[in-house]
Amino acid sequence: MNFSLTAEQQQHVDDAREFALREVAPYAEKWDVDEHIPRAQIQKYADAGYLGMTIPTEYGGQGLSALDAVLVIEEIARHCGISGRLIVDHNFGAAITILNFGTEEQRQRVLPTICTGATLMSIGMTEPEAGSALTDLTTTATEDGDAYILNGKKHWITGAGEREYTLVYARFNDVPGPKGIGAILVHMDMDGFNYAGRIPSLGVRGVQEGILEFENMRVPKENLVVPPGSAFGNLMSAYNGQRVGASAVALGIAQGAFDFAKDYADNREQFGKRITDFQAMQFKLADMVIELDAARFLIYRAACNAKNAITDRYESSVAKVYAAEMAVRVTSEAIQLCGAQGYGRNLPVARMFRDARCFTLAGGSAEIQRIGIATKILGRSIPQH
Repeated sequence: MNFSLTAEQQQHVDDAREFALREVAPYAEKWDVDEHIPRAQIQKYADAGYLGMTIPTEYGGQGLSALDAVLVIEEIARHCGISGRLIVDHNFGAAITILNFGTEEQRQRVLPTICTGATLMSIGMTEPEAGSALTDLTTTATEDGDAYILNGKKHWITGAGEREYTLVYARFNDVPGPKGIGAILVHMDMDGFNYAGRIPSLGVRGVQEGILEFENMRVPKENLVVPPGSAFGNLMSAYNGQRVGASAVALGIAQGAFDFAKDYADNREQFGKRITDFQAMQFKLADMVIELDAARFLIYRAACNAKNAITDRYESSVAKVYAAEMAVRVTSEAIQLCGAQGYGRNLPVARMFRDARCFTLAGGSAEIQRIGIATKILGRSIPQH
């Protein structure tokens, strides 16, 4: 095992750090307050090559590894969790599902537009009664000649109403259980597509969470990305990379909070001393950096072992649980280090704490990840009651 970055990877980090300081950090607070990140800003990410990093060059991407993408995402997220999460969505998840399981025509038609920023993509999984219990989803796709008729409602869809494409998970032809589930690509301009409103969120506010409704939407069969049958495992495996990307955002947020709090405490005096001269504060800082390093190695392990940006379920879940919960602890300690000012809105650590809280839920809750981990270590499926 080699824990050193290559010269090329270090250049990716340096470039992303410079880009983030120039194009992200000065505006992160505004995007949080406005609860909106402008499309012109997203275009800057595309122009920098940060959308589609994991997409091969023949489809307009950078052809980089999952680890390369994670390194960039971590740097961007140090200053803005909103931006980090948006970049994740266009390097893993839906885009990688199309890359690995879609048709060549779909890859040629859709992936280049994502890389250039011409179109953005969301993934439509969660429903009012089907979040963790995804196999209970009720959105239906019924075969009708050369098309499928899509009906249903999706909740907590990241980018709802703002992104042109949505990869919708649906139950095909009323087949029960996981074998009936597949994924079909829809465009927001299709008849029957309805954005039904925003769901206000605690953190990561600049990325819109919302409700999508599909009413007798006629979707051409050529948009079927993952057919039903034995494909449910493919759908879930493609989402593992999304979890690792989300873990990198949580890590970046926590690292940014640590960096700020350390500098703040090192320049503030109480009782005639710098705060960092007190051993209790030194212990806090040491514990925070230990957690950051542990999360970083778990995330990098999962990313290093990825194949076509699809990561191992066990490694993804371990990284996701630890990084998400670590980020909540570290950002909370960052507020403590900054005292009353940290609790106020004038410092970024309060925003970082709110943003970090997202990741114990988004992309698969910590509890569901633990079930997957237990399944691996016990070597059997665990019945849920």
